Amino acid sequence: MDNNIKQKIDDIVNEIGNIKDLNIKHAVLTYMEQQAGFMLWQMEDEKHIDNDSYNV
Repeated sequence: MDNNIKQKIDDIVNEIGNIKDLNIKHAVLTYMEQQAGFMLWQMEDEKHIDNDSYNV
């Protein structure tokens, strides 16, 4: 993984860790989880499309 991206992710995680309000922290983490899940789903879909293009 690119160190620049890793640092940005670490910075965001540290910023979230500093949130005192547990409800807000939970909402932020839930949102991040949803976004990551969506991105993974998209990536899997793209991989299937790519693999299918090789099978033609």
